[in-house]
Amino acid sequence: MEKRRNRSERYQYVLLETTCSNDMMESFSNQESIYFRIDPFRYDERLEELNEELKREFWKIVDEHLTDRQKQVIKLYCQDKTQMEIAKILGVNQSSITKSINGNVDYKKSKKIYGGLKRRILKVCESNENIKRILKELRDLKEEKL
Repeated sequence: MEKRRNRSERYQYVLLETTCSNDMMESFSNQESIYFRIDPFRYDERLEELNEELKREFWKIVDEHLTDRQKQVIKLYCQDKTQMEIAKILGVNQSSITKSINGNVDYKKSKKIYGGLKRRILKVCESNENIKRILKELRDLKEEKL
């Protein structure tokens, strides 16, 4: 028995990633350039500790506040899987994955969006004191370096 193809497979595009030179990365004029962010000589142990702490808090929020399906989707998404790949792994349409991430839109109620793991995570993060503290420390550290 042949597996039914997802309708979205007919119009999904394949993206190509390419490398670029340091000259290209340095051409950005602001401090948020790619090169600035990945400069190996700018290592800061406290910055790394805060990033690790932020990751732990994020996964704690995922485990405590998301549905089982949303947990599956976010874990696969964080493994660099595309929505199409996640859909194939879970045996659903790509649009289901989009809805898990972004939520559903109710057009009858003036485009009211409900659900979605992004919104849930953002809502929890806004009230999480640990996240607020970590983000403030990260901002302060980055400002010191500029």
